Amino acid sequence: MTTTVAARRLEITDDYLHLVGPESNWNESRYIDFHDAASGLGGWFRIGMRPNEGHAEMSACITFPDGRAAFAFTRAPVTANGLSAGGQTWTVGDPYRLTTVSYEGPLSIFDDPWVLTDPKAAFTAAPSEPAEIAFAVETYGLDAVMGSDQAHIDRIFLPGQADWHYQHLCRVRGTVRIGDEVFEVDGRGGKDHSWGPRNWLAKIYLRWLIAFSDDGELGFMLVRAVGPTKKTRSGHVWERGTFYEVDDFDMRNTYNEQAPYELLSTELTIRSGEREWSATGVPEGWLPLRHRARDEHGNPALLRIVKSPTRWRFADGRVGTGMSEIHDRLDAAGRPAGIDD
Repeated sequence: MTTTVAARRLEITDDYLHLVGPESNWNESRYIDFHDAASGLGGWFRIGMRPNEGHAEMSACITFPDGRAAFAFTRAPVTANGLSAGGQTWTVGDPYRLTTVSYEGPLSIFDDPWVLTDPKAAFTAAPSEPAEIAFAVETYGLDAVMGSDQAHIDRIFLPGQADWHYQHLCRVRGTVRIGDEVFEVDGRGGKDHSWGPRNWLAKIYLRWLIAFSDDGELGFMLVRAVGPTKKTRSGHVWERGTFYEVDDFDMRNTYNEQAPYELLSTELTIRSGEREWSATGVPEGWLPLRHRARDEHGNPALLRIVKSPTRWRFADGRVGTGMSEIHDRLDAAGRPAGIDD
């Protein structure tokens, strides 16, 4: 394990585990997502170790092109920080270049993932299948990382979203076995690692948009975040082996005007210095998650997070895939806080 150091640049050892801090909500989180352009299969996997609270948040999800989803979530008991919880295991091979992620356990099958707006009832009613999943996650070295200089992170995240954080584009290859169905995966998406105190209600709303072209030559990870005391709009572009820190981007979102107000499309114009890129994304599915907690005033609050595998088209004609993650506090009528942004 390594300790969090004062230097603002990441070390090779930061791709591994860190010593647990004293805060009750100290968290070390690892996450990947992907969308396979050929098969239409998508997915995301996360373990968030919270050893001071005695558990880890474990999520494993596969989305199908017909709209179904296979999903597991558990708060698995842990007594220390680690790389395995609830049937999900991570190994760090070549730091910032190769990671493996596996899951073995049940997945609940949801024909309509929107039933997860009431997760207890949804999981109770859903059938389940045994799953065996194994991925090799390829990334492109420390020079491709948003957060290699931790000053990057101040441009995208909010106070309370963990003190240390980095993210980068990835290619995910492997095998998914759910019940009698077997799929070979070759998808693209994003990878994220953070450690420090984590508060899910640090944001009022947030947009996390990930795209990677099918040829692997162009991609981006963008964040628009609005919290009680701060707003951000930045990210990075990775083009032909060159990293560009994003100065700003325009985002034109179209949502369903009726509940559940899901994202229907996104149009982006991204700027870094004199460079500019444009892309349009269309979600292919929606899976809602929720988190209940107290807001900054001590009042009960509900945060909804909607995960959407997304098809992207760039202005130069290239196509790609990725994931859109839409966070919103919901008002008493269920309307998302960021729907007008």
